Amino acid sequence: MSAVLPLLGGLLVGRFVTNLRIGIAAQLALFAIAAAALIATAPDHGASHGQGVLFALVLAPVSVATFYLGTVWQHRAATNLRRAS
Repeated sequence: MSAVLPLLGGLLVGRFVTNLRIGIAAQLALFAIAAAALIATAPDHGASHGQGVLFALVLAPVSVATFYLGTVWQHRAATNLRRAS
């Protein structure tokens, strides 16, 4: 469940945060929280800490991709807004 945090959060941060540095820092914080939760709670779900690390490593590029999609969404919305006026 904590893996949803950087995925959905990254999309929303990319869409609504206009400063790229702040957006990247926020996305990194969301990923760090999710990765720590995944690794720490992996044994509670029948996995090892190593499997939690592996899942966090897989989550990293997907998290970056959702942030990128959010920024693309922001740029397209701004372009459409300029065209409408």
